[in-house]
Amino acid sequence: MVEIIEKSIPFRVSPEENCPILLAQLPNQLRHQRFLYQVADPDQKWVMVRPILEMVASREGHFNRTKFLAFPEGSIPFRYKDEIVQLIDGRFPSNSVVILGFEHIPFRQYWQLLTEYRTFNEEAYELVLNQRAAEAEDRPVNWCMIVVKDDTGRLHCYLEAKTHPFFGEEFLDEPRDLYRGRHIYLFRSTFIPFNFIVLICLDYIYRDLHSSNITTIIQRANQMFLKERQHLDLLFVIQSNPKPEHKVFQDVVSGFYAERLIFTPGVKNAISIFLNSSGESVIQGLKSDAGTFGHSAIVIHKDHRLPLTSVAQYRTDDFNGEPVSRLRFGRETRLYFLDLSLFHQRDPRTSRLSIKILSIFCWDEGKWRRLEGEEIISGVRSSHELEP
Repeated sequence: MVEIIEKSIPFRVSPEENCPILLAQLPNQLRHQRFLYQVADPDQKWVMVRPILEMVASREGHFNRTKFLAFPEGSIPFRYKDEIVQLIDGRFPSNSVVILGFEHIPFRQYWQLLTEYRTFNEEAYELVLNQRAAEAEDRPVNWCMIVVKDDTGRLHCYLEAKTHPFFGEEFLDEPRDLYRGRHIYLFRSTFIPFNFIVLICLDYIYRDLHSSNITTIIQRANQMFLKERQHLDLLFVIQSNPKPEHKVFQDVVSGFYAERLIFTPGVKNAISIFLNSSGESVIQGLKSDAGTFGHSAIVIHKDHRLPLTSVAQYRTDDFNGEPVSRLRFGRETRLYFLDLSLFHQRDPRTSRLSIKILSIFCWDEGKWRRLEGEEIISGVRSSHELEP
């Protein structure tokens, strides 16, 4: 099974403050050529992506406190990788994390990236090196980069490859199959007990005859709790998933939080963030009626239940009767700026909620516009808001 590689980094999160995160539910228009799923119009996608990076880099208003910025699986054109890294390095605040879901690249390019960023990926480099001779050079790799700007301002770049394909990434011609990633990073702050993991879509549900990715994560988190009284705080799952609410995802969510057979103190208080591409996504070869995309969600244990609400842009529920509380967003292209309360062991007499919605943005006439008033509640702009 997959190997969990622990990375201790000087990343500071204040236990006295909430953790602001910006989630980009963007559309994926992916074309399939030479067995690679790649962004159909990279330049047009960059027009949408760059302003999001500029929001955080500007450090204006709430964005001054942004800790995490996440993009969906397969949503970032590879040609802009260097520009993105340079922008983060030069203009992002310290103690920030950017999760970048890149389009497919061939294995030879992935190997070059591991070599380029070997300083931060030494263990992953060794894992791949041991199997490199058996890999086809043009085998497609579905991957992400986790960029961390630490407390000192130093930039860390970590690479993860997807461990499990969807049907469009798997072929009868085995050398054309998706490359199977061999590691998952467990990021740990050196300042306070704070730990997070990033997965790519079906890696959340992948299993074989002996184990599964999620049980491996639970076991490692339980070890942290039993030895150090620490637990997993955040679990990011970036997706381009036409069926984000499929029963198999619900089953894993239930197993992750339910504690029906054993206690799982290492993950019970974790916040799971499922970031999907928006409902405007089109993937070549995928039938138009295959699913809906969208519906990014944040899931927490039922002990931290959110108040029931349902408006145009989001709703809360228990994911069809599971022992969780879920904040479920819509299908539209949106930016969700949220505050997460990571440190749950508070006086039960307080009224602090685990999740606060700070703002929501839509893509409107080539720019990101903040939704106001009735747009969030009913989805309709009021006549006052339409006035110039």
